[in-house]
Amino acid sequence: MTVEVQDREYRGVEYRLLPGSRSNARKLSGIAGACRFVWNHFLAKNKEEYELAKKNGAKKPSTSFFSLGKEFTQLRKEIDWMQEYSFKIVRHTLKYQADARQGFYKGVRKHPRFHSKYGKRPSFTIPEDVKIKDGQLLIPKVGWMWIRRKGGNPYPDGKPVKGTVKKEGRRWRVSVIYEIDTQARTENGVAVGVDLNTYNVACTHSAGEQEMLDIPKPDKKEIRIRRYQRKLARQQKGSNRRRVTKQKIAKWKRKQKNARKNAAHHHSKTLASKAETLVREDLNIKGMTKSAKGTVENPGKNVMAKAGLNRVIQNAGWGRFNQYCDYKFRNVVEVDARYTSQRCSVCGHKSKDNRKTQSKFKCVACGHADHADLNASANILASGIGACGRGGAFSLETPMSRQIEGIFNYAL
Repeated sequence: MTVEVQDREYRGVEYRLLPGSRSNARKLSGIAGACRFVWNHFLAKNKEEYELAKKNGAKKPSTSFFSLGKEFTQLRKEIDWMQEYSFKIVRHTLKYQADARQGFYKGVRKHPRFHSKYGKRPSFTIPEDVKIKDGQLLIPKVGWMWIRRKGGNPYPDGKPVKGTVKKEGRRWRVSVIYEIDTQARTENGVAVGVDLNTYNVACTHSAGEQEMLDIPKPDKKEIRIRRYQRKLARQQKGSNRRRVTKQKIAKWKRKQKNARKNAAHHHSKTLASKAETLVREDLNIKGMTKSAKGTVENPGKNVMAKAGLNRVIQNAGWGRFNQYCDYKFRNVVEVDARYTSQRCSVCGHKSKDNRKTQSKFKCVACGHADHADLNASANILASGIGACGRGGAFSLETPMSRQIEGIFNYAL
């Protein structure tokens, strides 16, 4: 029997924002510009104060949101054009800066950088009092604007608590955070092991079911993007033709991103509706996609091949898929990724000879044959069940040594 569990959660919904006129579009860009100005102003000011305090051996200046907020109140009184924009929206930029500095001091984030007018997409956040009525969103000190989404609002009973407006190419979008009562997570005792690959997600359920979920290939979109990028490189900087080409690149990159997001949402929802626990490999995705260029003193090897592999992994969207699974599943277990593709899911024998090809697996000990990715997902599931029930041990017991063609092989 499946037991539904009530919970209070926050879910994000992305809409297309329709300014309705060039005047309103300029106002949105103006708000984003004011936020950028405040970010750069206080970043430069705090950097100068920090260097001065370090030189004189004085106490570091406070970079908390409360302290920055008080300074912003005074700055806003001194600058006349700042009165045209919402106080709360522009001030909230300093919340991001305060969080970035705290992360830098803790050693978990890089030092915040200055925001360029051309290098960063215009964006701003409505931190509270988000008002949506009859398909329209209220932008403080601007007015009501239409919002559109295919399928409408999936959480009509939810309460909008926060909104982030951003510009992608020539379009404006808004991501609204809803506070909802959800019943999406179920408790049925079923676990699923997943093996993430470049073109599919192999899944093995504890109930015995196995399936392969396809990841969309980026071939056509990637070819079109590269063609426009080559065209962009030949065009004169600052020209109208170059501006149009950049808009086309942004358009196709947006299509590519939406395809990845759709696949990640669809696959994570499909698995979460069938299982309570997700078991996956503990992968260092950032390290796996690191550039192989190296330095002048120590140049990298097989740089082009590594760059191609990086593109394929990034297109597969492993990080996004894991992020969606983190909040859709009740439990998430990560296991050691070593030898999951070489170990037999039936007898536990481990050998690189078991992996005949990229897709074919045949155990040289017991003769078990299966798709290599499905066999790996079964091993991941078994390891996860073992980690939960045996304090981190594998659920597959280590078999006795086997003598195959005069050579002793050990499973683990």
